[in-house]
Amino acid sequence: MNDDVEVRVAIAGDWHSSGYWARRALGMLHDQAPDVRTVLHLGDFNLSSNTPWAAYRRSVMEAMAANSIERILVTPGNHDDWSQLGPRFDQHPGVPYWLPKAPGISFLPRGYRFEIGGRTFLSFGGAASPDQGRRIEGKDWWGNEEPTEADVARALAGWTVDVLLTHEAVDGGTRLVEDVIARPNRRLFDERGLSASRRSRAHVTEVWTRLAPRRLFHGHMHVRAEAHLPDSRSVYSLAANNSPGNLGILDLTDLSWSWLD
Repeated sequence: MNDDVEVRVAIAGDWHSSGYWARRALGMLHDQAPDVRTVLHLGDFNLSSNTPWAAYRRSVMEAMAANSIERILVTPGNHDDWSQLGPRFDQHPGVPYWLPKAPGISFLPRGYRFEIGGRTFLSFGGAASPDQGRRIEGKDWWGNEEPTEADVARALAGWTVDVLLTHEAVDGGTRLVEDVIARPNRRLFDERGLSASRRSRAHVTEVWTRLAPRRLFHGHMHVRAEAHLPDSRSVYSLAANNSPGNLGILDLTDLSWSWLD
C-alpha cells in the first residue's frame, strides 16, 4: 500500500458499531477537511457476524460515499471479531483483509507496514479485554485478540516507521490514560482481565519503545489525551464514539495533528 499524493489523513478512535456516529464523524470530516479521503481507524470498529453488523456496514458505506472517503484502514481492536480475523491473517500472512461486502474497508494484520504521502506507518492491532470475565470466549472476546511475543518479534524485524497505529495503550503514555489504568473499575474488570491488559500493554509498549516512531495513536481507553516527549515524539489517545476527541487530522508534510470536535 503506497500513495504519494495524499497530504493529510484522518485518524479515528473506537466507533463500536454506531452508524449514527460514523455518519456524523465522516460528515464533520468532509466539512472541515474535504481533501481527506483516507481514514485510519484505531479499532473497535466492531467487525462481527451479528445481524446489527449489516446495518452498521451499510451506514458506514453510505457515509463514505456521501463524504468522498475512499478507504477506511482499520487497526483491529479487541471488539473486532478475531474468530474471523485470526484465521484470515494466518492463511494470508501480512495481507490486509478487504471486506468482501464493504469495498474500501480493510482490516490490517499486526505488524503491517504501509506508506501514504511519503510517510511510513505500522499497524499493530489488538488488545486484551479487561472485562473478559463477563464475556463469552469465542463470542464476544477471543484469545487471539491479544498481541503476543511472536507478534512483537515480527513487528520489530522490519524498518522503523514515522507513525505507529495501535488499539491498545502504552505504558507511560499520556497522564489521563495513566490515571484510567491506575483506577480500574473493579465491578467490571476482574484480575484475569487486568492481568491480560498489563501483558497486552507491555507488548505494545515494547514495539513503541524499540521502534521509536515519531507519533503514536491509540484508542481503547476512550479518552482524548496527548503527550509530547523530550525526544520530540508524541502520543495521542483518541476518545470513543459520541465524544469529543474521536477524530483528527494528521498532516503528512510535518506530522502535525489537529483535533476535530
